[in-house]
Amino acid sequence: MEIINILRCPVCRSDLERQDKILQCNGCGNKYGIIDNRIVDLIVDQREWVKIFEMFPRIYDPWSQIGWRLTGRGSLEGFYSDLIKDLGEGVLIDVGCGTGTMISMLEKRGFRGTLIGIDISKSMLKVAVKKTRKAVFIRASMDNIPLKDATVDHYISSLTIHIAEDKRKVFEEMKRVLKDMGTFRIAVAATNSFRGKLFSLLLGVRSVDENAYIVLLRSLGLNAHKIARYGIFISIYGTKQSNK
Repeated sequence: MEIINILRCPVCRSDLERQDKILQCNGCGNKYGIIDNRIVDLIVDQREWVKIFEMFPRIYDPWSQIGWRLTGRGSLEGFYSDLIKDLGEGVLIDVGCGTGTMISMLEKRGFRGTLIGIDISKSMLKVAVKKTRKAVFIRASMDNIPLKDATVDHYISSLTIHIAEDKRKVFEEMKRVLKDMGTFRIAVAATNSFRGKLFSLLLGVRSVDENAYIVLLRSLGLNAHKIARYGIFISIYGTKQSNK
């Protein structure tokens, strides 16, 4: 598995070593399974979001289409296309990748480099494997990404981070794994409108307003330089500032 050199144990942060169909931590000795040859199961607890997607992962894509028509703007495919536009090479992670739609699109566009999908749902990752050819996937949570520091060129995340209770911790992880001047593109629900507030209330997600996202990112040294709006959702484009 080509990503093993940038993986780390989610418990003790030590290197991992492949042994047949598992990865073993060189520090604490924990063992992690490899599923379908392209999924590494590095979850350290059993947190899930909407349990129904675990039971019926193939309803996720139709549900997303319906939800987007009610709350977004334009087509969902167009939104995804905008978010990944001009991303062509390097190490890219899609955090909260679901069934792998954006990674599949990147593969079809000839992305040169390493594509890694990260999600907590094993069932949806199994669907993502079938949608893609070479991408690899990690079962992990977005607030504990099992990758070494400064190993990622591009961090993308679509319609996921707004569910996080501790967004600072999620953004701290984003900053940690990004290389200096690495890019991020995140799409989240915002509560600037009545529809945005209602969406957050009905789905039990923890959206905040647009300015709160920007202030939090900048407080961590993450430079947000572009915002695109799609109904109740915003896409924030930015870079990790260089420490040099």
